[in-house]
Amino acid sequence: MIRYWWGYTNYKHDEIGFADAADPATDGIRQTFTNQDLEGRAEVQLMPFNLRFAELTTAIGVQGGSQRLTAPSPDNVGSPINGLFDPNKNSRVAGYVFNEFKFSNTTRAQIAGRIERVNLSGMTPLVIPDTFADTGEIGAATARNLTFTPKSASVGLIQNLSWDLAASATAQYVERAPKPAELFSRGGHDATVTFDIGNPNLKTEVAKSVEVGLRRAKGPFRFEATGYYTKFDGFIFRRLTGNTCDGEASCVAPGDPAGPFELRQAIYSQRDATFRGGEFQFQWDTLAMWNGFWGVDGQYDIVRATFAHGTNVPRIPPQRVGGGVYFRNAEWLGRVSLLHAFAQNDIAIVGETPTAGYNLLKVEISHTRELKNDPTGIKKITIGVVGNNLLNDDIRNHVSYTKDQVLMPGVGVRAFASVKY
Repeated sequence: MIRYWWGYTNYKHDEIGFADAADPATDGIRQTFTNQDLEGRAEVQLMPFNLRFAELTTAIGVQGGSQRLTAPSPDNVGSPINGLFDPNKNSRVAGYVFNEFKFSNTTRAQIAGRIERVNLSGMTPLVIPDTFADTGEIGAATARNLTFTPKSASVGLIQNLSWDLAASATAQYVERAPKPAELFSRGGHDATVTFDIGNPNLKTEVAKSVEVGLRRAKGPFRFEATGYYTKFDGFIFRRLTGNTCDGEASCVAPGDPAGPFELRQAIYSQRDATFRGGEFQFQWDTLAMWNGFWGVDGQYDIVRATFAHGTNVPRIPPQRVGGGVYFRNAEWLGRVSLLHAFAQNDIAIVGETPTAGYNLLKVEISHTRELKNDPTGIKKITIGVVGNNLLNDDIRNHVSYTKDQVLMPGVGVRAFASVKY
């Protein structure tokens, strides 16, 4: 069997803000992003083959694409720093193979591999000092053509157990080429209120991970539990330096009388890091009623990430726990849930602040109706109402660069409808 897919994306995105944060009259376009992306994939799935000890199913595929990005800013026309990055482009082609060995009706193994060729080209200064008084101190823009050949492999085992349980274990080795923004950025990024500086000397990021899981997808009590451990060689991240920039002519150190400026300086960097974490979620149908079920559900997730020398990886989500009560049948769904996020105090040494915990109360009710032989062609229609953050708690998204200035939305009620033809 042969399957193929291709797609083309061409979009333009404008970010609107104030040229002068204290003057609402300066409202306008501060950043424009354009993206032209063409991607395609073809895959051949072979007929199952009996190896005697297992039944082998293999899929072989190729994937390729090209992308062109720009991010000019009307504020910087004529400046050596004209927006977040100059026009840059990248192309990639990859081949992959996926094998599943079915040893029995209860035991399967999966082995996969992928190799990719990535070419990236763009303009970047030879030198960008951490602090500079004018753009003349920045090295002249130079064309850079970079090539990476990331390789990845994985092996997994799935074992069906009694009581509709399924256990899994997966080991992965994944290489990732740096992205264009990580290589070529050198300007203000208004959405994150940062002055981003890319690093064209970044190496391939390598992740070695192990994940184990246990799940039950059938019956009145359904759950999924997973835990993982990932070791990164050369983890790529945006490092806040503590310096501030005006986005056009200078970046200054803390305490410099010329500052501080609005934009925080962020340099793309690489360090070895370790991530470990886990998550658990369940649903339990406890009481049959009105051709449906009342039930309870819950969730828990945690992630801990540190660099090799023991300091914290920045912008890691907090530990969360929550649960709710629901009713569902073929037509109605109602749910009340409360999610508690703990305070996040495991933060980077420079440029990151702690985030207080919060409670998110949410209520949802919806009605679905199946239609048969409707002259409009509608097969299913769903209408409902969702109430979010009904406690009107002060919620800050810890992974956001603007969390200290911008709260998440307060109490809100939203009506929705969806139609399926």
